[in-house]
Amino acid sequence: MEYTKSMTATFFRVGIFTIIGLALIGALTVFVNDKPYWWKRCETASIKIEDATGLKAKSPVRSLGLEIGYLKSVELYETYVNLNICITAPVETLPTTRAYIRGEGFLGDKFLELKPVRYIGPSRKRKDDEDTKQDQKSNILKQSMHAIFYFFLASAYAASDEKSSKPPREIPVGEKSQDLSHVIEQVDNLVSEMTSLTNNIKEAINPQELRQTMQQLNKTLENASKTFSPEGGLNTTARRTLAKLEDAIEQLRDQLTRINKGEGSVGKILNDPSYADELKEAIRSINRLLSKVGGVKFIVDVGAERINAYSGSRGWCKMGVWPKPDRYYLLGASIDPRGKRTVTNTTTATSTNGAAVSTTEKTETVIEQSGILFTAMIGKVFHRRLDLSIGLLHSDGALAFALWLGPTEKEQMLVLKSDVFSGGSGTGIDARVNLMLRPLHGSPVFSSLYLLGGLDSIKKNNGSLVYSFGAGLTFDDDDIKLLFALR
Repeated sequence: MEYTKSMTATFFRVGIFTIIGLALIGALTVFVNDKPYWWKRCETASIKIEDATGLKAKSPVRSLGLEIGYLKSVELYETYVNLNICITAPVETLPTTRAYIRGEGFLGDKFLELKPVRYIGPSRKRKDDEDTKQDQKSNILKQSMHAIFYFFLASAYAASDEKSSKPPREIPVGEKSQDLSHVIEQVDNLVSEMTSLTNNIKEAINPQELRQTMQQLNKTLENASKTFSPEGGLNTTARRTLAKLEDAIEQLRDQLTRINKGEGSVGKILNDPSYADELKEAIRSINRLLSKVGGVKFIVDVGAERINAYSGSRGWCKMGVWPKPDRYYLLGASIDPRGKRTVTNTTTATSTNGAAVSTTEKTETVIEQSGILFTAMIGKVFHRRLDLSIGLLHSDGALAFALWLGPTEKEQMLVLKSDVFSGGSGTGIDARVNLMLRPLHGSPVFSSLYLLGGLDSIKKNNGSLVYSFGAGLTFDDDDIKLLFALR
């Protein structure tokens, strides 16, 4: 129970502080904004006019360009309109005060103007800076003390103000001649601006330049008239061109007539059915040839491998031509660290003083280190697994066997290959065995990369095994087209 009472007291205090805070905020807003029109004290007056076009409630009331009040209400009677105005500025009307209906420019909103009026605000006296600051502080303190009171009693204050205020004074309407003079003044200003604009345009346009421009235009029109005249160069050239065109059309008509009659080679081809049959058969033959050529597949193989026993590397570039999926031709060139071998047989005959002739044969092998070796082989694939080929391999006669050990549709992912080769007489028969692996087979980017390694020769070189290892890349038709930007 005690907890409930304490919470209620807390809520009550918070509510009081909230109401006081809102009242202070409202009061400060009123004083900071210099009191809106519904707060200020109002001196009422009435004006009777015959036409209130453009005027409405809350329209401003001004004097000499300054806003001194607002139009409180508009009352319509049988023959006139009664305007009730509220003057909120510290001014008072005079017996000579007259009301005029003005407008913001020609198409702006309408407002009432009262003149003359008398200023009745506090007189301005010069004070020292310290006195001024002290007065400001005291005014702010007084306004803050009475802000809450004025904020809550605003409506009652306004009602009592209306009851205690004097009856509205009727202000006569000024003569329309003054409005007319005001309009004439605005028209004079407009005429002055138009005169200034006309002078600026006159200064901007140079008569001499305009005269020269007109003269140049006249010369241009004169030249154009001469050009398009019957004796002009343009008409003469046009007539010649038309004559040549008519002659060409006549010759074309004569040729077409001869073709229709079957004269000449073109006429015979078009009019003799036998030529059409022969042409159709030729087209069929070309189509068959193109269909066979279109089925040919090209694969380029570029790679290199290191051979330890020769302290060098072999590089190659081969192109495989596959007219069918199980048959191919292999062409290429390579550089081998073993060099290009050339075997030379030399026969020497000697005789001494008519004695018998003795013959000596000498075999010499010459190795050219920078020689280019060639490859030309023909191959056949059996059952998509066994690859047999024969021909020249690195300028050696060779017979190659290969087993495609990869999974289905990826048979060349792992290939075991053996080559039996011989460099010619005097070099004997040798063999090599290597294993090729495509680790990224199926990848859209690196599927053409392969690694290889194995024995490059079954014979030792200086007592060491000849093994090799390397890598290469293959490019098919699509890769070649993309490489050379053919599509």
